[in-house]
Amino acid sequence: MLRIIGACCIVLGSTGIGFWYRRRLYEAIWHLRCMKQILEFFMGEIRYGKATLPECCKKAGERAEEPYRSALLEIYQKTAAHDGSSFSEKWVTSMTAALAEVPVTQKEKEIFLCFSAGSRISDNHMQQQAIAGYRDMLAGSIQSREEELHRQGRMAAGLGVMGGLLLAVILI
Repeated sequence: MLRIIGACCIVLGSTGIGFWYRRRLYEAIWHLRCMKQILEFFMGEIRYGKATLPECCKKAGERAEEPYRSALLEIYQKTAAHDGSSFSEKWVTSMTAALAEVPVTQKEKEIFLCFSAGSRISDNHMQQQAIAGYRDMLAGSIQSREEELHRQGRMAAGLGVMGGLLLAVILI
């Protein structure tokens, strides 16, 4: 009787791990879409609102989801304090902390963090083009992840279930 209960626990546990991994794949795509939306929002504010990047952070922070909301508002507050550091340094510092637990690759995080290097450009048109380049890189990353998602999601869930069944059979 205890063996059967143990086998059921193993199957349920490994199935749960498979579905957890699958959920992390979906979560990564959601975060990439949020990053892309933030960059698109910045482009729109610069193009039509003639806003500076700190102002964009404030406006985007009011609309964004966590962890981006608090980081964007923190960047705006640090910029308003005029502590002598550049916008790029503030962006990298705050966003690195916000992205610490986000399930995306380091390369994807770097794309989002490096966008602030274009903050030194004073021409609005060139700044928009720089942001558009990083947005397009994120869009490419989203597209490749979506193509792999169906296959990897099914594989993760299937391996979780089958691995649990295999362990249960071996232990019984």
